[in-house]
Amino acid sequence: MLLGVSAALVLAGLWRVDGAMAALGSAGLVLAGIGALAARANLRGLALDLSGPHVAAVGQPARLQVSLGNPRHGLDAFGIQTTVKVPGSPESGSHAAWVAGRSAADVELRCVPGQRGDHDQIHVELSSEFPCGFFRARRVLACPHRLLVFPRPLVPVELLSSGAWVDDTPRSAVAAGEAQGEPRGLRPYRAGDPVRAIAWPATLRSHARGGGPVVRELDPPGFHPREAIVLFHSCGTERALIRPDRFEKALSLAWGALRHFQRQGIPVRLVADFDGWKQRKAGNRRQLGACGELLAKAWRAAGTEAHEVQAVLAGLDAATGVLIVSDMPRASWGSSLRPTGPCVAVDIVHYEPKARPARAGTKLHFGNA
Repeated sequence: MLLGVSAALVLAGLWRVDGAMAALGSAGLVLAGIGALAARANLRGLALDLSGPHVAAVGQPARLQVSLGNPRHGLDAFGIQTTVKVPGSPESGSHAAWVAGRSAADVELRCVPGQRGDHDQIHVELSSEFPCGFFRARRVLACPHRLLVFPRPLVPVELLSSGAWVDDTPRSAVAAGEAQGEPRGLRPYRAGDPVRAIAWPATLRSHARGGGPVVRELDPPGFHPREAIVLFHSCGTERALIRPDRFEKALSLAWGALRHFQRQGIPVRLVADFDGWKQRKAGNRRQLGACGELLAKAWRAAGTEAHEVQAVLAGLDAATGVLIVSDMPRASWGSSLRPTGPCVAVDIVHYEPKARPARAGTKLHFGNA
């Protein structure tokens, strides 16, 4: 608007031979030129110092501290907008109203990574509308800061509700290793039985008949594996569709299963086709972090065959629990695998968002066949 009005005044002044009008339009053009030069000079020479966590997870906020330095002598910076750009995450920024010369301003940025990976540097954009908002100047700086983004941890539902591994999960007040098992019947109280095992209604009826306390008799707990294996593969039939979103979801399920076993105190190992079927331990926090870094950098393996997965299963001990995770539907590989020990297979199809049903009274329009 300033440029248009100034140019119109200059042309009108020349046409009407009006020096005052032409001078006013020229002043507006000079003001716009000074604004463009000042906007570029406002960001020139600024430096950034980025600090913060080096490890993050998808969907979890990470706070980054940015020190905006102005090494110039006698030339201040005004109205600096700082925006951090992390791959896969929405932009987040902060505003510094004034940065004096030979000083610095500290701002805090909150970013939520939306994509796993290993990033060697983070791009930060500096922008300002000084002076008067005539022009917006931008400058992008690459800060050398490593940010390792782990997948989002998701515990497979099959691990909590399938087979004999139900007794190994802390879904109640009973800790792992002290699961009560399946009820069998009632028996007389013996020394050493816990008080909470007494069946009080049956005990009252027993006292009415002249008997003693009665407790519940339970079967031994279910299978508690000495070691667990998280087996990740990308094997499927030729007609199965390869989808990158399923691969990311499968990595999240494998990462959640490793964390779940590590919290339970069960020794766990990761075996994946994209890692050449190497067995990597995840018993302690350091080994678990190494497995998380492997999953953060993983690329989908192409050409995995069913006999390769079967060979890995055949080489495992019968007392080892196996959790199979794949980015392909279980219908495309479940019939070709024959595990020798206890095994739980995860179907990636169950973790896809379901389509919302149409509301009552909503008209559905179909095109011509």
